[in-house]
Amino acid sequence: MGITIQDIADLAKVSKGTVSRVINGAPGVGAETRKRILKLIEELDYQPNASAQGLASRRSYNIGVIIPHTGSYSMSTTYWPTLLTAITEKAASQDYNVLLSTARSEEDVDSAYRSILKGKRVDGLIVGAEQFGEKQLAKLLLKDFPFVMVGKSTAFSHYYVDVDNVGGARRMTEYLISLGHRKITMLAGPEILPSVQSRVRGFQEAMTKAQLDPGRVIYTTYQAEDAEKTALQILREDPPTALFVAAADLVLGALEAARKLKIRIPEQLALVTFDDHPFYPYLSPSITAVKQPIHELGRAAVEMLFALMAKKPVEKKEILPVEIIVRGSSQPGDAMK
Repeated sequence: MGITIQDIADLAKVSKGTVSRVINGAPGVGAETRKRILKLIEELDYQPNASAQGLASRRSYNIGVIIPHTGSYSMSTTYWPTLLTAITEKAASQDYNVLLSTARSEEDVDSAYRSILKGKRVDGLIVGAEQFGEKQLAKLLLKDFPFVMVGKSTAFSHYYVDVDNVGGARRMTEYLISLGHRKITMLAGPEILPSVQSRVRGFQEAMTKAQLDPGRVIYTTYQAEDAEKTALQILREDPPTALFVAAADLVLGALEAARKLKIRIPEQLALVTFDDHPFYPYLSPSITAVKQPIHELGRAAVEMLFALMAKKPVEKKEILPVEIIVRGSSQPGDAMK
């Protein structure tokens, strides 16, 4: 059995209440007594009971996170695992635990919502905006429960963190135009998603500014087979000189389509993507990508949530800049000659 408050009190020859006040930083304890108790706590490696502290302060010392089930995303993306690692590390630095729920469907989201909030098991919540349903968001708003969205919701105006999807897509498109490409097509994810809409907007802004066709956008799902099928259609029917694949989930499908059609990258087709991946530098050719600051995004979400939990003033949104990583897949080739 571990060291208890009573053990510390007996050794220090004080009451349990005095030890408790020292642990919680409360006033009413003399300097010498406080010093003696703190020394004993350090020597005996006493660890306060987090649950007991939580009951006393009406805090659980837990935050909840609801994200998509990773099985619904291809292995070509490390977005959610990386984000979750950053959230967990940042929460731990403030002595908070993370309770994770994953969801495949609207019903799963509803179940996760009920489970994670039942009995106030968490003090705040971080949710993937594109996965959390309008019904659940409305409930959280009505309850005045502190939560932060990763990504922007089209249904509600609430606190959120995100990357610069519009700016990143615009800059990548401008980069392709600067190489001499005039026939650029974007292969995008589901049109209903706000992040997809933002990336399409950035692409179209750059194309319109350059007096090029902004309508060269084809939507698909995040399944590799669908991405391959759609890319095959693009490359057969109206082949561009550059293909902007707007999510890492679609890259493998696009690469397989080019392989089947014997299209050489970058000699015959420049290929770039939004979302970097650790294996992109090691492919042949290596893949040019928009790199998202995913670790920073996770930390920013936790910082915003803690500010809301403490009822401190905070900006309603934080948009993080992205970076263009130029690699072999976009180098000038025969396609532009």
